[in-house]
Amino acid sequence: MRCVRPDEMNRTSVGSKSLNLALLRPKLPAEIFTPQAVALPYGTMQKSLTDDANKEVLPMLQKVLNRLQPHTSNEDAQVIFEEAQQIIESMKFPKALKEAMHKAMAEVGAKDGEERLTKLFHERDAWTAVKGVWSSLFALRPWVSLAKAGRSFHDLNMAVLVQELVEAKYAFVLHTINPFTKDKDELYGELVAGRGETLVGNFPGRALSFAVRKGGEPRVISFPSKSVALHTQHCLIFRSDSNGEDLEGFAGAGLFESVCAEQDKEGFQRLHRLNVVTDATYRMQLLKRIAEVGWATEKAFDGAPQDIEGCVDVRERIFIVQSRPQV
Repeated sequence: MRCVRPDEMNRTSVGSKSLNLALLRPKLPAEIFTPQAVALPYGTMQKSLTDDANKEVLPMLQKVLNRLQPHTSNEDAQVIFEEAQQIIESMKFPKALKEAMHKAMAEVGAKDGEERLTKLFHERDAWTAVKGVWSSLFALRPWVSLAKAGRSFHDLNMAVLVQELVEAKYAFVLHTINPFTKDKDELYGELVAGRGETLVGNFPGRALSFAVRKGGEPRVISFPSKSVALHTQHCLIFRSDSNGEDLEGFAGAGLFESVCAEQDKEGFQRLHRLNVVTDATYRMQLLKRIAEVGWATEKAFDGAPQDIEGCVDVRERIFIVQSRPQV
């Protein structure tokens, strides 16, 4: 079994989340960071299911999934998928995969001169998170979406991006072309305190939204009103990285789970204490820095407009955690 470093990633082994970051890192200025990461490539789940440690699991999974038929109702399919997820959760951690992950993480750390991944790797929590990502393949929403696209589960591949989760002070999303005005010279962004799940997830309230024209100053469109902030200590996050978004006719975005090795710590957000709200000078400087990061990322992808997710850590460093073509 393999666990691949960023320099080993390609389109046949991982999805666009992993590959885009691997391609991006060497092209970014030194003051823009990406988290350390490795990936479990396509086929790792299948190899784990055929490992001696799980020789009883695969026949059970096949038996359950064989009950799925084109005429199966959504209610019956839901029951089948819940059983399949429980079977995935019962898998044992293959020794060969465990060793491959240790090796790849150590090699990334040696190359960077700081072994952050190996220090964050805890076998039990990691394996629980990996299984959580894999089990999200077997769910009603992907099944319905595949049926609408005239496809089957055999068309899906799932890699897992194993990435350090940066302790975020703020998280942001950027569109390097303003999606509301279609202005190619204006970037649009949204920013929240804490982890970005409150921004991309179904959390009530507004983010701080802003726009910046190239060569201009940030323009605040709305101030934040989200009452919840998520804070997680420095740990690992295991991100679903399927080929679903690249399959023609299949709406694969957002269908599969990403799982933190540690649970988020949810807290009430005191907006009146946030520097980005109360300190206009700090706010303008930070938003301008973030916008420059967006344009640097776009430039790294040969000027192609980008949809970017990133964060500002507690040391005020800016990290890019994901970038994909803006559509």
